[in-house]
Amino acid sequence: MKVGMISLGCSKNQIDSEMILGLLTKDNFTITQYQEEADLIIINTCGFIDSAKNEALEEISRVISEKRSNQKLVVCGCLAQRYKDFLEYNFKDIDLVISINEYPKFGELISHLFAYDNTNESLSFHSRILISSKHAPYVRIADGCNNHCAFCAIPLIRGKYISREMEDILDEVKGLVNNGAKEINLIAQDTSKYGVDNYHKLMLPSLLKEITKIDGIFMIRIFYIYPESITDELIDVIKNNKNIAPYFDIPLQHASNKILKYMNRHSTKESSTLIISKIRKEIPNAVIRTTLMVGFPYETKKDFDELIDFVKEMRFFHMGAFMYSREEDTPSYDMKHRVPKFVSKKRYSILMETQEKIALEEKKKLIGNVYEALVDSYESDSFTYSLRNYMFAPDDVDSSIIATCPFENDIKLGDIVKVKIIDATAYELFGEIVEV
Repeated sequence: MKVGMISLGCSKNQIDSEMILGLLTKDNFTITQYQEEADLIIINTCGFIDSAKNEALEEISRVISEKRSNQKLVVCGCLAQRYKDFLEYNFKDIDLVISINEYPKFGELISHLFAYDNTNESLSFHSRILISSKHAPYVRIADGCNNHCAFCAIPLIRGKYISREMEDILDEVKGLVNNGAKEINLIAQDTSKYGVDNYHKLMLPSLLKEITKIDGIFMIRIFYIYPESITDELIDVIKNNKNIAPYFDIPLQHASNKILKYMNRHSTKESSTLIISKIRKEIPNAVIRTTLMVGFPYETKKDFDELIDFVKEMRFFHMGAFMYSREEDTPSYDMKHRVPKFVSKKRYSILMETQEKIALEEKKKLIGNVYEALVDSYESDSFTYSLRNYMFAPDDVDSSIIATCPFENDIKLGDIVKVKIIDATAYELFGEIVEV
């Protein structure tokens, strides 16, 4: 039997997809990229905000319209967790909806669908079939969230924050490195809180130090560090370990203290400014990435102007932004003074235009510098390589370094090369490989 996987949403969700594929291969499924070949089609959905929910529903509708009568369709993931009854009622051609709470019996449910005896295996981080880069995989160190931001449905979907045991994470990393991984990307809803539940203290610095002892890792990257949990110890560990990327992905959401309070965020503009200043003082080459939101209830023009001034002052190397999405069952759902959508769109455009100018100026400063970088892909039509150094994450936010190589070479994906930066746009660097 063949299984085709359609994985939507974030890299954390992608890890679930990889574990599902690993589980099913133990039950003698083979993986296919082609929907028409599949006996089983799985859509792993995102249900975080309206745009993600709409994308998932459109993909479900598309697959239903194209699938054969003898193909089975399974929908799982965050949308299935939030809206299982809705999906089962409105999409009769879905053969099975599996919520996240049902993942411990995922294999059993699939076996009932196809009437075979399953291996009774559980989803495991150690038997993932990577659909992401083999040389730059993600490692999820915790799941769930206890922050309860007023706009966020993640605690409703994923539950309370649960850290993995450190030894289990280290075993997974060792396995990935043995399989060719050069870059390890640590993720969670809030990586900085790692260990607070099972070790009763912030353990991310300790985890990082243990991972640096594993031979063969070119770079360790950390995603989603909440500002209030960035300690002096964490900054020091990143500063003093050359294998840890000086890359701080800090979701700030806003700069108006009034809006931050309505959002139930635990930081202020002043505390965020202080921590970013401290990072830049201790690690001058640090890259700061953030995520911001416009259009949250009660946001006035004054609040938005304060956000723009903050962005101009902070000069983020990377910045993502999104418009507020009103999510049922979240504290912000019933808030008054909602911002009209057309106002949110205008503010979003102004914010992105402001950041684009800053990003271009910051990237232009790098022209002439030489960096070690990881080879991600090769484009045969243009004879160019896509590279990433510590400044660029393997997602769709940061882009990459586009480089040519002026000499004959035997460069392979996952190789480490040296590249000289010769030009820049707001989102990409352009370079020439100078050493293999």
